[in-house]
Order: sequence, then C-alpha cells, then structure tokens
Amino acid sequence: MILQNVVTVSRTTARLASFSVSALLLLSTVCAGAAPAQTKEMDASVTSVTQAKSDSHNKTPVHIKVDPSDSELIFHMPVLNPGDVFKQKPERLEVFQQDHSPLKGRELLLLIHGGGGEYQSMFRWDKALEYFSADSQFKKKFKVFLLRYDTTDSLSDEIEQAKKLIPELARSAGKPITIMALSMGGNVVQGAIVDPQVDDCIDRAICMGTPFHGSPLFSADWYQYSLLQHKFSPFTRMMDAVDYRLYFSKHKNYQADLKWDNLDGGIPSIGSFKGITPVGPKGNLNPVKDSSSVLSKINRSGVDKAKIIAYAGYLVTPEVLCMTKKRRLESYILAPYRFFTVRMPAQLGREQPALKVLSTKIGKVKATDESGLSTKKFALNDGITPVASALFLPPQVVRDYPILKEDDLPSLRPHLDIRLGRVFRNIDHVTFVDGAPPHRGTKFMKDELHPEDGAHTIFDWMLDELLERDQGYRDDDELIITRSSE
Repeated sequence: MILQNVVTVSRTTARLASFSVSALLLLSTVCAGAAPAQTKEMDASVTSVTQAKSDSHNKTPVHIKVDPSDSELIFHMPVLNPGDVFKQKPERLEVFQQDHSPLKGRELLLLIHGGGGEYQSMFRWDKALEYFSADSQFKKKFKVFLLRYDTTDSLSDEIEQAKKLIPELARSAGKPITIMALSMGGNVVQGAIVDPQVDDCIDRAICMGTPFHGSPLFSADWYQYSLLQHKFSPFTRMMDAVDYRLYFSKHKNYQADLKWDNLDGGIPSIGSFKGITPVGPKGNLNPVKDSSSVLSKINRSGVDKAKIIAYAGYLVTPEVLCMTKKRRLESYILAPYRFFTVRMPAQLGREQPALKVLSTKIGKVKATDESGLSTKKFALNDGITPVASALFLPPQVVRDYPILKEDDLPSLRPHLDIRLGRVFRNIDHVTFVDGAPPHRGTKFMKDELHPEDGAHTIFDWMLDELLERDQGYRDDDELIITRSSE
C-alpha cells in the first residue's frame, strides 16, 4: 500500500488551495530465551532485526536454532507486539515473528507490507492478524512472520535482498513458504520469484492491490498530461501539478520503479506539452521516458504466475464509468455535498476520500489503443492500482480487452494466467488491510470474476485462500444489492 507518508505534506499544502491535490496523493497510494546445550545454530546473516522501540536501532544477526532432539525449529527473532512502532528507516530487510511459539510442523506465513507500512503498528497487518488468529485452523496451520523494509528505497535493492532472505527462511522451515503481500510488497515478490531458487521456495503468494504492471499515477508526464485535459480551472490544474511534483520530490522511487510498464503499448507519444501557466501542468510525454524499466524487465524475464493469487479492487466512480446526462446533472447538484464529504476530508489527510478522488483522476488518464486515445482504460482502479495491473494480466490481454466498464470484467476470466484472480467491487486500496469498504458500504463482498463463490468479508476471503477452503454461499452471507437497484 502506498498511502501513509504524505499526510503531513497534504495538510500543509491544503492551506494553499481548496482544490489542492497534495492530500489526494496519499500514496504511501497505495507492510527467546537461551537454547538447549545441544542446539545447533545456523546464522541467517542475510537478514537483520530491530529490537522494538529501540532508540539506537541497532541491528543484530538473525539466529535460527534447531533442537536435534525433536527436529523442531525455534526461530529466535524479535516478537512484534501490537503497538510497536518504528521511527527509523530499516537499513535492510528485517524479520519479526508474531510470537515465540515453536514451528511444530506448521507452515511459515510471511507478511510483506506496502508503502509506508514500516512505520505502522504490526506494519498495518494488525486487523487481519487479529481476525486470522481467532481461527483455530489457521493457528494450527501457520506460524506468522512479518517482513519490514524501506518502501522509499529502490525496488531493485529490496528485491535483491529478498532473493537471499526467502530461500533462507524456506530452508529453515524445511518446506516452501506462503506469502501474503500488500501493494508494492507484491512487487518485491514479483521481482524475487524470477530467480528459480526463490521460486522453488514459495508455495504461493497472495498479492493484494499490487501494481504488477505499475500505475499511470506514477508515470509523471503521463499523469501531468491527463491533468491538462481535466475540465478544471487553470488555477486548479496548476495547483494539482505543483502538488504532484511536491509529493514525488520526496518519493522518487515510486516514479522510478512503479510507473506503467507499457508492455501493452498504452503510453501515448505526445511530446512536449504545457499549460497556460509557467508551473504546469507541463512535461515531455513519450513511452520510453515514462514507462518503468524495472517492471518491464521483470515481466519480460518470466515470472512464475502459477504461484500468484491476485486480489484487485475498484471504486465505482460514475463520472468516469457512466457519465450520462442524468449523472452529470446529479454531479452538479451534489457538488457542494461532495466537496464537504470527499474533497475536504481528503485535504485533511483522510485516506479513503483521497483514494476516491485519485480513482477518478486515474480513470481519466488517456491511453492509446487501435483507435487513438481511450479515456477510460483505467476506469476500474482502487485509487492506486488499475484492475488490469492488479490481476497481472498478460500484455496482449490488456491491449485487446480494455476494461472500460464493469460489464467487461467477465470477459477477462478465460485469459487469466495466474493461479487465481479475484476482483472486488467498490473497495479501495486500504480495504485489504482495514477490512472495511469505503463510504459505509456492505462488508460482505463478492468476487466479480467468480460470483458463484458467494459474498464474504475481505478477511474471510483471505482466510479461505490461506486455508485452501472452498468458498460458496454461507448462512451468514448478506444479500448483495444489484447495480440496477442502486
């Protein structure tokens, strides 16, 4: 998830203009005592750990100890307690365990946070873990570990460290591990799994809201060009452009690593452009300059997609998906209400309102297709990641099956080449870890690609995936309101 670090910036910049987008870019958019005398020590020096709430932030090597009397693995890593919050950047990958309980034949579940998660309690997995841990079958099957990394660092650097860490954990556990990753945490897995040694050490990876193909939001000139096309006042466009550059001046790695990979040829070749004001929007838009070389190189290397279970979400934005005359009139009438309920909360640093506004802006980014430019290719997105990117669709499918509206989703199902893909309606980028859909929507949601699997809470979907349980309609399912009745 890429949605934490900009809150302070957004509150300051909000004073500059009522329509400022700095708050909209809340992108950080979008994770033992002494051993017996006979214990054999293995130094897993590839990782380091941080003692919770330590001011010095000193690192010590991770030691994994094996008791030969019962061949039981005991992981001597620090326990991460709810409420433990780190203020210092991690210098390298850090591993924590949820508790000191021995492995006892259980599988190792590694949780990898998204952007900004390294500074949150339980790296923002607290609500999900509380839910999972209440299930006896989960506790019997998994021992939980959490990975901390610097989400402002180069993605390539984090990937290289993960290539060494994951095999070490799998060897120590004696079996392939299961990974659950949020947002750019999934990009770390995406890059590491290209290595055959790493691939052999992963059973499956559940990735939620991961921009496998990147996002137009991080392609600076492409996004600035889309701002120029918006039907706002020149002053509003100018402030949006300034705020965008202000935020990313402190998060350059997003624009360097998570730009759209352009394997589908979607980035238009516009050349130089500028608004009527000196500060923009302005830029020089061309596919080579504005696409992610990191992601395109990874995706051309051959990722083992059979290991990936991908969750995608999207917000329903009528002004992008179905702007009829009636909807346009409604939008004018409700504009004051939306200002106070969406834009103002976004300016004050509220994540979900910010994602709603960003979702609209991403949905209006212009992409190339056979007929020229399409304004709605990314209409379905969670405020950070378009559905096509989160589902890790093959480039040709992204090109041939542009998702212009909700009814286009079922046509994707035969073309998925990952282990499993799910798409959830009207949720945003943070729903995957907060568990609550935005705007007080129903907590029971169905997978738009597999409606036969019923409607469940997002944590139930994850838990069933981890335990490999069959989904389906249950007694506690809530009736889903049909689109026709909304």
